[in-house]
Amino acid sequence: MKTILTLIAIIIGALAVLAVIGFIYTALGYILILGVVGLGGYIAFQLFGKSDTRQVSAPDPKKELEKVQRLLDEYKRK
Repeated sequence: MKTILTLIAIIIGALAVLAVIGFIYTALGYILILGVVGLGGYIAFQLFGKSDTRQVSAPDPKKELEKVQRLLDEYKRK
């Protein structure tokens, strides 16, 4: 009787291990598909999404003139 119960326990354990391996194998396929879709969405968002708002504004001529004047004054001192 013990032998039969032990064999049944071993068979059920082996089936459980196979079920876990099958679940992991299936989950990896779904993770791969979701990863590819997510990567495609990220690339599409970067290409077609909002434009870059960090544009360089035109320099202020007055400030640039002051910078040049200060630089010339420093050169004259040396």
